Amino acid sequence: MSENPKDLSTETAPDIRIERMNSDKTRKDAGSDSVYHVYFELSGHPPPEWTSIFTREWSGLNQTQEVGIDGEFLVLHCELHDVAATRLPLLKKAVAATNEIYRRFAQEAATASEHRQDIREKERKDVAAVAASLRFD
Repeated sequence: MSENPKDLSTETAPDIRIERMNSDKTRKDAGSDSVYHVYFELSGHPPPEWTSIFTREWSGLNQTQEVGIDGEFLVLHCELHDVAATRLPLLKKAVAATNEIYRRFAQEAATASEHRQDIREKERKDVAAVAASLRFD
């Protein structure tokens, strides 16, 4: 996890959205007659924490289809005819839940980082005060 609260700020890390299916990258799985690697373009490159939360959310939807993040792509392994009717709505649901959880995570991480920074600043002030009170003549 990042120590800098700006790295996890909800201001610098907007929600990830599925923008579109990338038909150029989508291809049939080698050795399968019906399973495809379906590539969905995301609105940005999700941070590792977001990816981890998404994987958990997807599994929580009792989905057996393999899904992964590849840069700015979400890659789903499924039959092509399943995409519109069942898979995309579930992906949107998992992404929305992930964004919500990630926002809370980012806010908590930023608050904890600010608290650590406050403690470091107080320690530095205490050290400076003691150093200023010392006389070496």
